[in-house]
Amino acid sequence: MASFLLYFLIAMSSSPATSTLDQLDTPCLILDETRMTRNIERLAAIMRAHGVGLRPHLKTPKSIEVAHRVMSGPRGPAAVSTLQEAEQFAAAGITDLLYAVGVTPAKLDRVLALRRAGADLTVVVDNPEAAGALARRAAQEGEAIPALIEIDCDGHRAGVQPQDTAALLEIGRILHGAGCLRGVMTHAGESYGCRSLDAIAAMAEQERRAAVDCARPGACPLPRRPGGGRPDAGKRR
Repeated sequence: MASFLLYFLIAMSSSPATSTLDQLDTPCLILDETRMTRNIERLAAIMRAHGVGLRPHLKTPKSIEVAHRVMSGPRGPAAVSTLQEAEQFAAAGITDLLYAVGVTPAKLDRVLALRRAGADLTVVVDNPEAAGALARRAAQEGEAIPALIEIDCDGHRAGVQPQDTAALLEIGRILHGAGCLRGVMTHAGESYGCRSLDAIAAMAEQERRAAVDCARPGACPLPRRPGGGRPDAGKRR
């Protein structure tokens, strides 16, 4: 499985390199191990200081070894962007997974297969139709399919507007009635456009606020409120 092959090019290493860049087959992942370790330790320290958990997204490294370095435990938690990623990581024992893309009915067979194989896989929905399809399938199979409601914190791609209480309640009631509601999630994709630390911090606060607002009176009972984001992950205040 070439996409999961990991090569470490260690900066300033005294040992001779076993390969040069022009000798490597592709696709493969090339990392500066020293820099990666420093970044992982810095982010983990920030999360501990704020008392929040970290669910790293594994879509970029696609590496079992990197996953074990960045996760808080051997089984996760982690996020993925495709079901193929979920299948590969689950096969390696990483089972606490969030499939962080709106799920469609056609993918529920694979979702159920992963869960029946032992993965605690959570999916994402952002509209009543998707929630209804998931709830009906859960009822048909006689087993819950845990789901998070995606919140649109920046008007970037997908999700429910945090102030749209009616939509949140409708989706929440559908999922709750089927025993599938696990909470909400959000991702500030617009943070990639930030050009200063202050802008990144402001986007992080906007992202946090969007998730917190969903717990206001009159919204939904939410056991989990994850927030996502790469550029702003360490800038929440």
